[in-house]
Amino acid sequence: MDDKLYPLSQFEQDLETIRNMNASHESKIEKGNALKHLYYNQNNPDIVEPFSIADIRENILKEDK
Repeated sequence: MDDKLYPLSQFEQDLETIRNMNASHESKIEKGNALKHLYYNQNNPDIVEPFSIADIRENILKEDK
């Protein structure tokens, strides 16, 4: 898989960030699934706009309030 837009190492760091969040279990699952969707579909412009990956990641990784 070509992961130049969202490298595996970054994906794994992002998952660790979610694990350490002060959020509900359900919220962590939802955020993890969203990141997984982003990672696995990063090369399909019909699903994920390549130029928006960083913005999407940033929104997913925001702490819940």
